[in-house]
Amino acid sequence: MSARKFQKASIEELVRWYAEGSVAYGQALEAADSRSANRANDKIMGAYQELRGRDALSQLIPLLKSEDETLRMHVAAHGLEFAPELGEPTLLWLAKRPGLLGFRAEYVLKAWREGTLEFP
Repeated sequence: MSARKFQKASIEELVRWYAEGSVAYGQALEAADSRSANRANDKIMGAYQELRGRDALSQLIPLLKSEDETLRMHVAAHGLEFAPELGEPTLLWLAKRPGLLGFRAEYVLKAWREGTLEFP
């Protein structure tokens, strides 16, 4: 997706694209499809950066209730920037999950607590 497409999108479209990208990212990781994972990540980051530029990151908060754990992971990690009181408990819960998702959640929390987590 082009930067122009993100700029023209409504907030609702951006939130939808963020969610779609996150779900696709999780599926691509499970399939060991790095090319698809990279495309999905570009979609997530494009939507995230446009929402940030519009001061609308709080629109992602309802996605913390998603059944998709990869989506919850992305929102919780990004949420540390604007709503740490919501992102941290979600990451703590996810960090207890087995596998890559739990490891990623644990790593994000560690970096955040050490002050080395950077928000794109």
